[in-house]
Amino acid sequence: MFTVRQYVTMSILKNNKQIKILSIIFVGLMIPNVIVYFEHSLLEFHESAKSSEEGMVNKSTRQLSEGIFFALIAIGYVVTTIFIFIKPNNEIPYYVLLIGTVAILIVYYFRTMTGIPIPGTDLVIKEYAIDYRDVITKIAQQAFVIPLAMMLQSVYHVKNQKEESITPKR
Repeated sequence: MFTVRQYVTMSILKNNKQIKILSIIFVGLMIPNVIVYFEHSLLEFHESAKSSEEGMVNKSTRQLSEGIFFALIAIGYVVTTIFIFIKPNNEIPYYVLLIGTVAILIVYYFRTMTGIPIPGTDLVIKEYAIDYRDVITKIAQQAFVIPLAMMLQSVYHVKNQKEESITPKR
C-alpha cells in the first residue's frame, strides 16, 4: 500500500510529464500567433505611414490603430506566456490569457460584422477581407486555449493534492 505522501509524489511526477507535453503544445501554438501579430502590426504601421504621405488621413488613422492593437496583443501574449513559465502555480496569467483571447476573438468577429469604432475619432474599422494572418491567428488562438485550460486545471489539481496531504485526517 502507498502512503498518502507517496501517492501525492507519484501524482505530481505524472502531472509534471503531462504539463511538459501541454506546455510544448501551448508554446507551439503561441509562437506562430505572436509572430503573425508582430508582423501584422509592422505592416499596418508601414501602411499607415504610406497612407499619411499620400494624404489619406482617415485610412492612415485606421491602419495606425490596427497596428497598435496588433502590437499590444503580441506583447500581451509574450508577457503572459513568460509569467506562466516563471510562476506556473499562479493562476492569474492563465486567466488573463484565456479571458484576453476570448475578448480578442469577440473584437475580431465584431470587426467583420459591425465594425469597431476608433476611440477619439468618428472612424470605424470594418474589415471584410480575410487573409492568411486571420486564419493562422484564429486557429492558433482557438487551439491554444485547450492546453492552456488543461494546464490551469493541473495547477488546481496539484494545489488540492498538496492541501490534502498536509491536512490531517480525523
